[in-house]
Amino acid sequence: MGTPTFKYDDEKTWNLFKDGRTKGVFQLESNLGRAWSKRLQPTNIEELSALIALIRPGSLKAISDGKSMTQHYVDRKSGVDIVKYLHTSLTDILENTKGVLIYQEQSMRIAQELAGFNLQEADVLRKAIGKKKADLMAKVKKDFLTGCKNKGIVTKETAEEIFSWIEKSSRYSFNKSHAVCYAINSYKSAWYKANYTKQFFLSYLTYANEKQDPHQEVYELVSEAKLFDIEVGLPNLNKWQENFFTDKKNIRFGIKDIKSLTGVNGDKVVKAIKEAPPIKNWMDVLINLSPNINSTGFKALCSIGFFSTKKTAVSRNKALYEYLIFRNLTKAELKWVTENYKTKKWKNLTDCFIDLAPTKKEGGGTSKQDRKQIIENEIHFLENPPYDLDDAPDWIIEQEKKYLGCPVSLSRVESSDTSHSNTTCKELLDGKAGKNICIVAHVTRLMSHKCKNGELMSFLTLEDDTCSIDNVVVFPKTRSKFQYILDEGVNLLFCGEAEKNGSFIIDKIHEI
Repeated sequence: MGTPTFKYDDEKTWNLFKDGRTKGVFQLESNLGRAWSKRLQPTNIEELSALIALIRPGSLKAISDGKSMTQHYVDRKSGVDIVKYLHTSLTDILENTKGVLIYQEQSMRIAQELAGFNLQEADVLRKAIGKKKADLMAKVKKDFLTGCKNKGIVTKETAEEIFSWIEKSSRYSFNKSHAVCYAINSYKSAWYKANYTKQFFLSYLTYANEKQDPHQEVYELVSEAKLFDIEVGLPNLNKWQENFFTDKKNIRFGIKDIKSLTGVNGDKVVKAIKEAPPIKNWMDVLINLSPNINSTGFKALCSIGFFSTKKTAVSRNKALYEYLIFRNLTKAELKWVTENYKTKKWKNLTDCFIDLAPTKKEGGGTSKQDRKQIIENEIHFLENPPYDLDDAPDWIIEQEKKYLGCPVSLSRVESSDTSHSNTTCKELLDGKAGKNICIVAHVTRLMSHKCKNGELMSFLTLEDDTCSIDNVVVFPKTRSKFQYILDEGVNLLFCGEAEKNGSFIIDKIHEI
């Protein structure tokens, strides 16, 4: 691809920030970062730098007039509120940040301008706030108030208010140079995501195992990839590699991205598949491949449909069922099957067992009469399986969740009645949903929050077959009414309205 030339006015890149599609983007990949990016709508590096600094605890926890400094900045940028200053002397210092104290340098300049601090004293102020040492803070505060009194620019009351503001806002805050560097790196990662989207997701998925919760990370990435019309699919006998790889416009899991197949075990499976004779049908798999892969690995491959291709014409369930029967053969029987496979040309496992059933004395592959009876019983079960060997959607979903961390080939609402839906999660995110929204979705995450009055409200992450959304709000009144059906891991019909900030406010919930 060569060395890219970054354009800091790239519309596609800034639209990612505006839409809150910043999963995998440096500093803004968390739910918090995505939500505030969508609210703030950054359009340049200066605003992006401010955003990164504003989602630190200092700005989020510094409350004024009932709102955090972060919310004040957003409201002032959008024109909801006018820009205000605690004192006119702060205008030059805070003009570029909408009157909001964001950076450490601003606190230092305020101390210089209002209290006459030199640079060393101002830096002591910065360190004192960051370290939160009570004795040091008391001294710095005294010096600040004394300095303000001596300079006479602000009253004692205003000086007290300004210092309190500095103390709250500067905790865990960034210096501007740090924030700008972060903003540039954030933009560059977003630029790659906007302009080399498939490669971005491929890279991120490849290194997801380094995250604290790799499978949650994979789930979120698979879901977000759908927003960019990129499907993440499964490997199979015809198309596979060791790790995540591209297949035309889409991405596929690699063999070693499957639970139970990481590390040394995965290496052995890859080696076995590479060295196996050409696979033409399901019997080839059982005879030439299954003996060289341990039970755990083979079950995992069966469960995610690795062997369920047009060549094999076998369902995942049937593959698992017949494998469990086949692996119970004795070493002598397995040797006989392997030696006779090419000449017998069995079409299926039943044919194989019919030839195997006679004892060696009678010309078959078993050595004893009791083994003959066992093989004949297995023939009966192959012809009359005790349960349905078709792949039910719910079963596929659970198997993929177990071995991949998330459903891939089917969505969690696959088997639900979606006739009452009038939109999708993706349409909601894209702003294409109407006013009265109804979505059948799976609750992947439910978080409760206690309001000031003691009542509980909930924040949900919902998923359908298009993507997932995480800015879903259930206020106390609605939560109280429908809490008997609201839970993680269930499919429900959610009705409500979309807010301008992108939130989906639920007012009705129905069982389906």
